[in-house]
Amino acid sequence: MPLKASGALAALIASTTLLFTGCATQAPSRAPVQETVRPSNTTATPADTAPAVETDDVEIEDDLDEDGDDDLELAGASTTNWPDPQTDLWSQIRDGFELDGYGKRYRVRRWTQQFATHQHDLQASLDRAQPFLWHIVQRIDERGLPTELALLPIVESGYDPSARSYMGASGLWQFMPGTADHMGLSRDWWYDGRNDVIASTDAALSYLDDLHRRYGGDWLLALAAYNAGPGRVDAALARAQREDPDASYWDLELPLETTEYVPKLLALRRIMFAPERFGFEWPTLDNTPRTRAVELPSQTEVAVAARMLNMSEQDLRRLNPALQRWASAPGSGATLLVPAGKADAFKKALANASPNALVQRSTHTYTVRRGDVLGSIAARYNMSVAALRQANHLRGDRIRVGQKLTVPRAGEPGKPAPVAEPAETYIVQNGDSLWEIAQRYNVDVTAMRSSNPGVSASLRPGQKLTIPGSASPPAPSTHIVRNGDSLWEIADANDVTVADLRRWNRLEPNTRLQPGQSIAVDGPAPLPDFYEVETGDSLWSIAARFSMQVTTLRSLNDMSSGSTIRPGQRLRLQPMSSS
Repeated sequence: MPLKASGALAALIASTTLLFTGCATQAPSRAPVQETVRPSNTTATPADTAPAVETDDVEIEDDLDEDGDDDLELAGASTTNWPDPQTDLWSQIRDGFELDGYGKRYRVRRWTQQFATHQHDLQASLDRAQPFLWHIVQRIDERGLPTELALLPIVESGYDPSARSYMGASGLWQFMPGTADHMGLSRDWWYDGRNDVIASTDAALSYLDDLHRRYGGDWLLALAAYNAGPGRVDAALARAQREDPDASYWDLELPLETTEYVPKLLALRRIMFAPERFGFEWPTLDNTPRTRAVELPSQTEVAVAARMLNMSEQDLRRLNPALQRWASAPGSGATLLVPAGKADAFKKALANASPNALVQRSTHTYTVRRGDVLGSIAARYNMSVAALRQANHLRGDRIRVGQKLTVPRAGEPGKPAPVAEPAETYIVQNGDSLWEIAQRYNVDVTAMRSSNPGVSASLRPGQKLTIPGSASPPAPSTHIVRNGDSLWEIADANDVTVADLRRWNRLEPNTRLQPGQSIAVDGPAPLPDFYEVETGDSLWSIAARFSMQVTTLRSLNDMSSGSTIRPGQRLRLQPMSSS
């Protein structure tokens, strides 16, 4: 029978966007990590529509909300002939269930129907799990944990190791950066351990095990704390136990996401217990590894490894989304997850390959010389300053003569950087602007800013500015915006902050990125020749954005003091070049 549209159900359905989000993986109180409930990737569970109908005649009432499960009832009604757990991985998971089913709880039964309705989404998650599931089940079994935990990545990420939430959680287990750091998942320019299936699984299971002990063996509280953070669960439990010393997870007042999080997992367990009752055909999966981890002897380019494995680079990256760049990090110790049938041959090929053969853009050691700056070295090797800084674990741009730098993608160096003429000092006069001074000395505003850290658009008379030599600064590396890109993602990928990107690209807080737009990612973008006026712009705001005086802007565009501007108008920012 259909689910009755009671008041409680109406409230649940009205909250559908939040209901179908996953985990806020937060660190326990042993580390000072901020605890916030944060939705994870929305592919974890299907989009909410009308409630599903169970295939039997069980009517779900609002008042059917009590402890206890219906496992025996489900088992008695089950007609599924499950394979031997020794030969089938899903059977091993089902055979290792330890949690109470709580099938008489209203939210569990409702989520059972939701998953049963959206079978395509559930099946997609099970398909994505295939390359990774054996590794996860093995680790759960080694720790003696409930095998229901192997279903948790369905709730978290839809078993997508590259999943990323809009709040910054990432990976199968949707770790936030702070919790990842606390649990020992390394993150740098080359690698993000949150997207490493094996490393993140080890971290997630350790965290869940810690929480399980923290709450005296109560898995429901541990799971709630994995989602909301233990501080929030502790506070909710304390409030509930003041009213009833025997209060349990079901009595806690928690954020809606967490209220639905645990029932989602229990609903998946319920469907797996008797899938045919809910009209679902659970797949079989050989209980053998589909992928194997192979240690790399040295830095290895992903494209080179893909050729050695006779597979596409795209497919190899799908198995290894932790690799953030074109290659593994310099040095040895990194691992690649590869198809199990190709692992042995790949190991032999790696053993017979020289380090130079594994990286076409081989690493190179550069000795800093007098007059070098990171920008000139990066330009010489056609790479970004951010990449050079990250490869050498530099927090800033300070380098010294004789210092050895690792250039992570050096081949033959390009043309030497132009030698700059000696810098000189300029005393700001009344009415000067940074733009006018740059034009006067035939240097770029970007170079002026680099030579005068902290300088603002408003100069004061008497202020001393360093005029850089005639050599043009290296052009900043850029990112071409694609559909779905955000400033946060671009900043995270280039190891800079969103504030840096806004400042370098002169972006207002409400600026929308457009596909095809070029974003400077390691230094100020060059001053454009033209600017297209947007709604809300004024001559003053445009002049301030580009470090020039309003009078200069008017002069460049032959505008009188009474002239107005309109959205869509193109304003010249650079003088016309003389031919």
